[in-house]
Amino acid sequence: MHLTMFSLSSMQSNNIQTQTSSSLLINHHHQHNGFHHLTHVSIRPSPRIHHRLLFSPRAQIDNLTTTSNNNYVSIPSLDDNLSKLHKSSRPSSLSNIEESTSSHPLSSSNKLKIAIIGFGNFGQFIAKAFIKQGHIVLAHSRTDYSLTAQSLNVNFFKDPNDICEQHPDIILLCTSINSLERVICSLPIQKLKRNTLFVDVLSVKEFPKNIFLQSLPQEFDILCTHPMFGPTSGKDNWKGLPFMFDKVRIGQKESRINRVNNFINIFEKEGCRMVEMSCCEHDKYAAGSQFITHTIGRLLQKLGPETTPINTKGYEKLLNLMENTTADSFDLYYGLFMYNNNSMEVLEKLDAALESLKRELFGKVLEKLEKKVEKESRLALPTPLAKNIEKLQVERKEEALS
Repeated sequence: MHLTMFSLSSMQSNNIQTQTSSSLLINHHHQHNGFHHLTHVSIRPSPRIHHRLLFSPRAQIDNLTTTSNNNYVSIPSLDDNLSKLHKSSRPSSLSNIEESTSSHPLSSSNKLKIAIIGFGNFGQFIAKAFIKQGHIVLAHSRTDYSLTAQSLNVNFFKDPNDICEQHPDIILLCTSINSLERVICSLPIQKLKRNTLFVDVLSVKEFPKNIFLQSLPQEFDILCTHPMFGPTSGKDNWKGLPFMFDKVRIGQKESRINRVNNFINIFEKEGCRMVEMSCCEHDKYAAGSQFITHTIGRLLQKLGPETTPINTKGYEKLLNLMENTTADSFDLYYGLFMYNNNSMEVLEKLDAALESLKRELFGKVLEKLEKKVEKESRLALPTPLAKNIEKLQVERKEEALS
């Protein structure tokens, strides 16, 4: 029978500090031939043991040795018992997740515990790839997605405190652009491991980057990403689809570098076209591509186009564009405009381009009329067109005079 007693000096509940002289006493009472044997166990803490004790007590067993008659020997039973205790203390659903992913062998250094915050359509969509590749996935959302999560082998937590206490390697923000700041402020980040990696997947990049830098402690790593696809465009596979990323702040320790690379490699393994660029560059390009695409799609929706018996290929593409862009919420479109400093410039250019196109079109009509049509025949023109041409004539005369 073993009786174990732990005594740590210089520990505080909110800020655990362990001096180099701290020791761990373990009294092993072995009933053997009527004698009791006392074993003294000492821990040799590394310079950062106070951090690891605060966030991951299980990890400290690595440096555990014992002394008996001034000789160092190992105690297999202690490690075995703690291992069993560690397993039995975890939620059963989390144990089931690990068992369900065991058919996808990953080394312990490559296997990630990813906590998805915001388990809506995109969060569920991206979780499938994580699970398929053998990673452990946790999730939290305002809406209760417990049943959906269970069907995907994802462990769902209704309370953000509970998911943070699982000490995930990565916090993946899959929220809307508008709610990002509120969600980050609501997370009990003091319960996370101090070097946790924070990742976002928003369609704008400078905004979340700045929020992360302002809200998160220096010890946390930051990776800004944008998978340039979603549940519709990536429903079959992700091959060739662009995945943008910016390693905003990553610690120099090898384990932290490996962790961020392991996460990025998830998308590379799925066949994505990997694009590393700064958040600033992304927003500039995105305003001229993604934002204008969504704008044209929503303009088409306002026009109310319908399919016809004589649809051309180009018209079919326009209908598909309208369908794809309007399938996303207006909040997303609003976020693309509100939180990208380049979007207003794109709208102004679009407006100017339309005016320029109209002037060019009407000018061509006017030119033809002046050369080939008699003054009286202009009355036969449709009234709206005639008015526009008269307006254009007045503008040209004014320009000539100025």
